[in-house]
Formats: sequence, C-alpha cells, structure tokens
Amino acid sequence: MVDVREIAAKLLERTNQNKINWRPTASERAFAAVIGNWSVSISASRTVVETSMSLRIHDSTGQFLEEFKATPGNEGAAFRQLRELHEKAKRNALGIDRQLEGLLAELERV
Repeated sequence: MVDVREIAAKLLERTNQNKINWRPTASERAFAAVIGNWSVSISASRTVVETSMSLRIHDSTGQFLEEFKATPGNEGAAFRQLRELHEKAKRNALGIDRQLEGLLAELERV
C-alpha cells in the first residue's frame, strides 16, 4: 500500500526541480497540477483556531482518490512538508519569482 506521504515527498522533490507545472485554482489558497492520468491539489485552510494543509488526489475522470491533511499539532513534520509544497506550488503557479525579478529590474531603472 502506498503512503500518501511518499507522494507528497515526491511532489515536493519534483516541484523543487521545476518538473511540475502548478496552476492557480478558483481559490487563492489552492493550486493544482495534472500529472499523467492524475491531478493533485494542495491547499491551505485557516480558521481562528488553526491552519491546515491538504493534499488531494483525483484520477483522470475527476474521481476523488485520497486526501492527506495535516495540522501543526497532529502531524508536525507532515504539516511542514505540505506547507513547503504549498509555498513552492504557489510560487510556480503565479510566477512569483519571475514577477519579483521584473519588479527588481524595474526598480533598477527608476
């Protein structure tokens, strides 16, 4: 049986290698990617009490397969891993590094 944590670790590794093309979703706190016949999404949820991270996996028909959810209290290491994946997915999906480089270049011209 595959542990979803292994998938999260591989997603983070491939995201760090710029091999995953993350896209924004309708929610500003969620990002998605299509990988072969599957789609994955990483999202952050915040309440007054806590923040949680959620990794969801769907098949090619959109059928929900699995979810891995972590909070700082119940899954500290997993939460940090999912939080890092979320941040990297966000930067990739929104082109943040490219945007900031453009801003810095523009500031040099001012």
